[in-house]
Amino acid sequence: MLLRIAIVGMVLLVLSSCQESSCYKSEHNRILGTHAFSSTAYQSELYRLIKESPDVDYYFEMYEQILGQTYLVVNAYGDAFCGKLCLVIPEAEIPTLERQADAEKRGAQLIGLRYTQRTTELGSALVYDSLEYIVE
Repeated sequence: MLLRIAIVGMVLLVLSSCQESSCYKSEHNRILGTHAFSSTAYQSELYRLIKESPDVDYYFEMYEQILGQTYLVVNAYGDAFCGKLCLVIPEAEIPTLERQADAEKRGAQLIGLRYTQRTTELGSALVYDSLEYIVE
């Protein structure tokens, strides 16, 4: 009996971890399912879904440096979607944000995350504005 409980527990753990890690590629949304999360098409589609969703939760994933620009990558979960949202971090905000969400806080929920869509010389970008607090 104890062996059966252990096996069922392991199967559930494997299934839940597979579902979480494959969430981004198993989307029913064609754009999220076929594009890299860092692509413009993916980010535009995810932003559209977020704007249409009444409730979205954000979880810290990582910081990423691309051509000297620092990005905050967060996992965004809505009712019918999930995806990795990339936010440009303004230079002045980097030290404050890194103190709040360091690499050890991966998976922590970001409460009150605010960002705006801005047009730059390279096109449209989502830019980090503020964060109320982090729930670990």
